[in-house]
Amino acid sequence: MVCLSSITLFTAIFEPIFNKKKTSKLEVAAGLLIITGIVLVFKFETHYTKGIIMGLASAVFASLFSILNSKHVQKLEAPIIAFYELLGAFCWISLFMLATGGFNNFTLPSNSDLGYLLILGTVCTSLAYVAGVAVMREFSAFRVALITNLEPVYGIIMSFMFFGEMKLMTTGFWIGAIIILSTIFLFPLAQKQIGKYRSR
Repeated sequence: MVCLSSITLFTAIFEPIFNKKKTSKLEVAAGLLIITGIVLVFKFETHYTKGIIMGLASAVFASLFSILNSKHVQKLEAPIIAFYELLGAFCWISLFMLATGGFNNFTLPSNSDLGYLLILGTVCTSLAYVAGVAVMREFSAFRVALITNLEPVYGIIMSFMFFGEMKLMTTGFWIGAIIILSTIFLFPLAQKQIGKYRSR
């Protein structure tokens, strides 16, 4: 979850390339701070190597996905983009499950589970996804990436609540996590102060 926060660095690098604009030194600095935090986490949590690599790979693809969405939303409506992307995800996952025998152990959910799945599928997925794409008309992909970086915060808190994993984390993990989360929260303030300085 913490490694997913590196989406900011990848977005700071990729967005200027795709949109042909000047690279922001502040964005790159923020991304490098987050990478520093990830290096600390990796140094002290080497037994989670596979998870760290998967987290970084997910961040790369999430960054590219956000940048492409920010370009498409300027020409198409957010619900249309979301419909085709979610439909594509459904088709590819279905094909993967067919190829790997994932449907062999499929069981019908209970009535109560169907209610929860309906809420998760509509409110927590479809509506939230459409809203996330729509805001890209107003915000850059980097700013959206910063907001997305709050997801690791929720994930870490929930892991404490449901799995009691706080005792498994080392001091190095906490130092790295604090660097990452501090960068996420302080970046907008630093950007605002730089804007005020330049306007003088």
